[in-house]
Amino acid sequence: MIFVVAACAPIGLIILLLGIDKPILSYTIFAIITCYFSAIYRYTSIEGLSIVIEILLYFTLFSIFLNIVATQDSYPWRNAANILSITYAIWMVYCLLSMLAPYNVIRDWTASGTRSVFFLSPLLYILSGILLCSPKKLRTTLILLSIFVITAGFKVYWQKSQGFDRYEAAWLSSGAWMTHLLKSGIRYFSFYSDAGNFGSSMGMFVLAFGIIASLAKKRFFRLFFLGVAVIAGVGMMMSGTRGAMIVPFGGMGLYLLLCRNAKLSIGISVMGILIYIFFAFTDIGEDNTFIKRMRTAFRPDEDASMNVRLGNQQRFAYYLKDKPFGVGIGGTIVDTDRLLGLEEDYIPTDSYFVGVWVENGVVGLCLYITILVVILLRCCYIIMFKVKNRQLSRILAALLCSVFGIWLNGYVGRGMGFQPSSFVIAIFLSFVLNGAYMDKRLAKDEIIL
Repeated sequence: MIFVVAACAPIGLIILLLGIDKPILSYTIFAIITCYFSAIYRYTSIEGLSIVIEILLYFTLFSIFLNIVATQDSYPWRNAANILSITYAIWMVYCLLSMLAPYNVIRDWTASGTRSVFFLSPLLYILSGILLCSPKKLRTTLILLSIFVITAGFKVYWQKSQGFDRYEAAWLSSGAWMTHLLKSGIRYFSFYSDAGNFGSSMGMFVLAFGIIASLAKKRFFRLFFLGVAVIAGVGMMMSGTRGAMIVPFGGMGLYLLLCRNAKLSIGISVMGILIYIFFAFTDIGEDNTFIKRMRTAFRPDEDASMNVRLGNQQRFAYYLKDKPFGVGIGGTIVDTDRLLGLEEDYIPTDSYFVGVWVENGVVGLCLYITILVVILLRCCYIIMFKVKNRQLSRILAALLCSVFGIWLNGYVGRGMGFQPSSFVIAIFLSFVLNGAYMDKRLAKDEIIL
């Protein structure tokens, strides 16, 4: 370890100096580490490692201020005051006020979840709004995310062909095997935190890159993004995450409304109906483990896990009926009626929105969903009426629809609250909200990809 640190120190110093000179570089390093954070943590097992990505984000802000002072560089600070950062400020105020509830407790402020709510996320939204504001950065971001998807796909292939390595096996043996090593087959998770997070994230990418591939004018980008979409689709199937199916299906529904193209709408609708018929009313491909598992998502009577989730929600409703502001950030609920001896029976939230309900109560859940609706409507307005460049408008629509899809997945999964999905949501929304700003720097028919 000492040798590795000594060998990497010069490289780290060079990156540090370049990051001070170019804030976008330190932001990019933050993005790369965030995307691969689950793998880094799994293979190092260093406690408190999440503080590293927070330091990188604050370092980006520091380097921006240094550039302003030293070189008089200007940044579009007005872009930071968008609907995303404003509504999140409202959410932070609510979270602070909810701590005043008499049944609530102020939990550990150093916990990663608390730091994320009050320190990491707001700074991420502000910096993303400032830095992600040009067509060139949009193109670069799509390419970097494509490389990330390719590496995730390669890791899944490795897991299937070579098996899990000792670090992954150790994680599975700690209890994760119950949800990943099933009779119906293995649920693969690449280097993500779990298969649920992996599947929903790949659902985002298959929709975004699938649409972008159809929009690309240059052959290289068209074939490249199509290949990325295929890799993401295979990864989504191999994750065995049935709730991930709502991501591309739901997102595509919104895209049809935004694109306002009759031929495209008819074609995609017919394709969607055929896919639904294939899964819901046929047994074709039943010998394939992944198709068989995904098919249960279209047949609710065969989905035992959904019944368990509904049962857990009834238990939450019982314990939260006198807690309209929830149990606090990071809080959990113990089912006291099912205690066996001294063992506490924590009720799993299972999904992101149920987690918001438990931590912030029915009042917080209603506020949170209202915030998402306001953000969605604002983004739709920008795409439909503010962005004149046709290709840019459609690309931003693809990004927004993939975000909308994973929001829908929030009822059955927790992917939208885990890295890298929460980070990808932030950068996708930042590009959409900066759509009018980018459009002014493009000719009406200028090609981005």
